[in-house]
Amino acid sequence: MQMVWLSSKTKVPRTMVDAVDRERLYELLRYDESKKVTIVRAPAGYGKTTLLSQWFTQSNEPVAWLSLDEADNDPIRFWKYVVHMVSSISQSNIAQELSSLFNSQEASSLEFLIDSFLNELSLTSSSINIVMDDYHLIENDTIHQMIIQFIEYLPDNVQVYLTSRTVLPLPIAKWRVKSWLKEISTEQLRFTHEETQQFYENKNLHFNDDKLLQHVLKMTEGWATGIQLAGLSINTSQTVDIMDSAHPFITEFLLQEILNTLPPSTQDFLLHTSLLHSLEPAVCDKLTNRSDSYSVLLELEKKGLFIVRLNSNQPVFRYHHLFAEALQIELKKRYSQEMVSSIVIETATLLQDKGDFIAAIEILLNEQANELAESWITTHLVDIFTSGQTSTYVRWVQTLRNNHYSVSFEVLVMYIITLISVQQMEEAGKLIFELEHRQVTEKWMDAEENQGIASIFETVRAYAIIAIGDDIEKATEIIQRQLENGRVSSRWDNIPMQYNLFEHKILRTSIGSKGKFWPLEKAIPFAKLFRETELKDQNMTAFSYGASAETLYEKNYLEVAVVELEIALQYGHSYNDPGLFIPMYILKAHIHAMNSNFVVAHALLDSTIDIVKEKHWINSLRTMKARCYLLEGDILQAETELCKAESRHPFWLLVNARLLLAKGNAEEALKATIQVKTKALQEMQVSTIIEAAVLEAICEMELDHEDAAMMALHEALGHGAPYGYVRTFLDEKAIIPLLKTYLNVQQTNKNLHWNFVPASYLEQLIAQEPTQGSLLDSLTPREREVFRLLVDGATNREIANRLFLTEGTIRVYLTTIYSKLGVNSRAKAVLIK
Repeated sequence: MQMVWLSSKTKVPRTMVDAVDRERLYELLRYDESKKVTIVRAPAGYGKTTLLSQWFTQSNEPVAWLSLDEADNDPIRFWKYVVHMVSSISQSNIAQELSSLFNSQEASSLEFLIDSFLNELSLTSSSINIVMDDYHLIENDTIHQMIIQFIEYLPDNVQVYLTSRTVLPLPIAKWRVKSWLKEISTEQLRFTHEETQQFYENKNLHFNDDKLLQHVLKMTEGWATGIQLAGLSINTSQTVDIMDSAHPFITEFLLQEILNTLPPSTQDFLLHTSLLHSLEPAVCDKLTNRSDSYSVLLELEKKGLFIVRLNSNQPVFRYHHLFAEALQIELKKRYSQEMVSSIVIETATLLQDKGDFIAAIEILLNEQANELAESWITTHLVDIFTSGQTSTYVRWVQTLRNNHYSVSFEVLVMYIITLISVQQMEEAGKLIFELEHRQVTEKWMDAEENQGIASIFETVRAYAIIAIGDDIEKATEIIQRQLENGRVSSRWDNIPMQYNLFEHKILRTSIGSKGKFWPLEKAIPFAKLFRETELKDQNMTAFSYGASAETLYEKNYLEVAVVELEIALQYGHSYNDPGLFIPMYILKAHIHAMNSNFVVAHALLDSTIDIVKEKHWINSLRTMKARCYLLEGDILQAETELCKAESRHPFWLLVNARLLLAKGNAEEALKATIQVKTKALQEMQVSTIIEAAVLEAICEMELDHEDAAMMALHEALGHGAPYGYVRTFLDEKAIIPLLKTYLNVQQTNKNLHWNFVPASYLEQLIAQEPTQGSLLDSLTPREREVFRLLVDGATNREIANRLFLTEGTIRVYLTTIYSKLGVNSRAKAVLIK
């Protein structure tokens, strides 16, 4: 579904011609490259939005403006808007580059989205300002965490501005200490005597007695809205003394002294349109059954009645929040409940007809029109899922249930899927149990109208078991029973699930159970249910081949792994799904590289780079090329590829750690591996925990910290033993001596309590040690490749052509080879072979 972009959210509010220029505050906003974020915080009515709109209007700097509302408490919706606006003002293709990443709300996916966005921003040459107005309306913790990540790694050419009524749940003190922060508070926003005087003069209001002006300033305490109200009270022949009580009772004042002075037709217009976040004249005409809405809005603007015009080609306005809140209160006081319900439904229907079903449903839920809200949620369920706005869906369902509304079974089952997708497994488990219990008491799954969603529920139960790495035999029983009963078609059959948006390994995804794979005797029966039944053409089956290929490789069943890999590649290309075929090409290249077939590995990766468009997949492939170069011993080329693909993804960080090791910088490599391991432990990414811990052990040993090396290796073995990890250990050349040392320590020192790592597992790993041969073992893989061609009789030019190197590079390689073999000629080197 294409997202509906609301121009009212992305336009800078237009400043009034007679607005007061606040030079003393502009000075605070002037560019300072050391600052990352500016926070303007004060209660409602202090001119936060006006200040920033004035500043960017007069400074003429490019700004991506986002006016936030409650509907933006969805990470995908929130960041789609931010990326869309930044892409627009920078005239770049950032939105297009990141579009494929907006399909999952998993924590790792969202973190990768921010990393990718930051990388794109760093590549733009222009300066970019991003304003997030009314950030206090954001209550989603995930968005807060993403904002923290975004700001802390912000490139120098970008600055962020946040306005808020409240203290923000962000590390303000930390940013203050680091001098990243500008702050503008209530005290600074208060109008001075001179600014107040200028405000009234701009309105053609003149105080003959300065004491009266001082009285206004004293009573309002420099509060911009209070000063404006005082001016309005003078316009309506009220005395300025009304301000003595207006400050604490702003709603009553707005209603009694402002609204009630307007003509009845204008009052009706204001109340009927009070639920709209943006006021488009055409929409207002339909809602109020009149044809002069634009004139009414212009007149309200002229009178300064808390209405803001947005900078747009089309006339669009919005009410000040305080005014809108007061109008909504009066709407419910003045009209009957039936009339209010009618206005609510009519407003929501107009928005729905415009395509903005998100705002329409929000209005219905706010006014507890639960039945119609659920109906529209059900209608748009597929669109919600395909657009990735599942956090919004979670919030809606929670609101309905909190309102004690009986939600339909389809909504609840899709709610469970959403909870699983965002890793809220405990909540998903509770709801699965609830629906299982309701089946016992209500037999809902037996009802004919529920057959389709009941079938999906059974699949969801099995998938939940897979996602948490639970008893696969139970999942097998569920799918087997479902197949025996016959699958029931539903509208969800042709909606492909997104199993992998950016991971270089299937085993790092939920479908790969984050590296927690089962014994083959249990996994094979489960796999057969998908491969030998009507499920064989589903994309989950396709991904099962990929997960199987990686698992079999990890267990060192290489021949079978290659067979599974090729089938997964066929599926991946038939579905045009890079989330499947990219990890398979990376695995295939890895297998070639471990067999020293480097030319084939690089050719495979290069050809894959040519067929993909998404930058993050290209970066994954380049990272794998760097790994291959390291295995060859070509540090320079490895570093070149890593520079092209730089990211904070664990794959890149661990390959970079290997590069640092190869360059003799074990301390920096150690820091990187510990960073990756710590995060993997938080996410329980088993395969990454093991890989990082193995590298940590190698780094510690390189630094002569044998005890620390043994502890790190113990951690890797402890996580690897339950699942039978092999290749993650064996693919590191330096691991065998460490494993032997560990086994010796385990056997000789029983007090270390290391016996939970089975000796048989250790012996299995050590038994894989390659046999030591001759002097040739001293050669790097790349040098051995050159040597093989030399022995076959190839000339220097032929070797260079075969390996895509220069003849000069080949001569350098031969000099090194002769030195290691203790010979001084080609003929003597060949004799050694």
